[in-house]
Amino acid sequence: MNAATSGMCTGSGGPAAEENLLLMACSGAKLAEAAFAIDLYQGVMYESFRTHLNLRARPRILILSALHGFIDPYTFIQPYEQKMTPGRADHLIGAALDLEQWPTGIRRVFMAGGAEYRRVMLAAVQQLRAAGRVLPDALVEGTHGGIGYQRAQLGEYLRSLPVSTHLVGEHPNGTPLYQSLDGFSVGDDVVARYRPTEQGERAVIEELFFGPVGPTAAIVMQPEKPSRIDYRRWIGLRKLFPHATSATTRIQA
Repeated sequence: MNAATSGMCTGSGGPAAEENLLLMACSGAKLAEAAFAIDLYQGVMYESFRTHLNLRARPRILILSALHGFIDPYTFIQPYEQKMTPGRADHLIGAALDLEQWPTGIRRVFMAGGAEYRRVMLAAVQQLRAAGRVLPDALVEGTHGGIGYQRAQLGEYLRSLPVSTHLVGEHPNGTPLYQSLDGFSVGDDVVARYRPTEQGERAVIEELFFGPVGPTAAIVMQPEKPSRIDYRRWIGLRKLFPHATSATTRIQA
């Protein structure tokens, strides 16, 4: 399969937003200080991403860093200098994928980046097909041509995504609310762990949305002893885990 496939699937008849996976190459232009990866990169492809992204039709996203490999867009990283040379691409292709990092049920993959980045991305997609995370009949596409063409292709892809099937409303400020997000659902019984070493606190998910730190839940804490205090708070989904008595299975993005 060619990483530069150009047949775009437009309109609202394609896979739901959450069944789409966008793989984006990192960029040479970066902020001068540490930030979430999605904010750190300041190249023109990220300008196009921010311009055309519809929060109600947001795909699953992973970033291919020449230094770090595939990372979650809300991974906090320092600025760095590392080019994606053919040798570096070969090294990343030979490295084992952390399958738990990748979503499941993907029906469409779009690869945004230069030729060496797309080569690494395509190798990963082939491994994910074999592992069953990318479906056998999934559409795999990628940018090609000069940077102007690639920006236009990324924008066309983002505009083509249908609205998520899990939307249930929005906050007063317009932030979309979801019934399900990244493997969690409203009403799930979970454990909130703010530090990996702590036992955590039991809670129930009240709302799901994309906040400043990425996929976020509004949770209602379930203290062991009754209290008059309102134990509602926001927390990133990466700090939530299914409660032992819950049948919910977490899917990491």
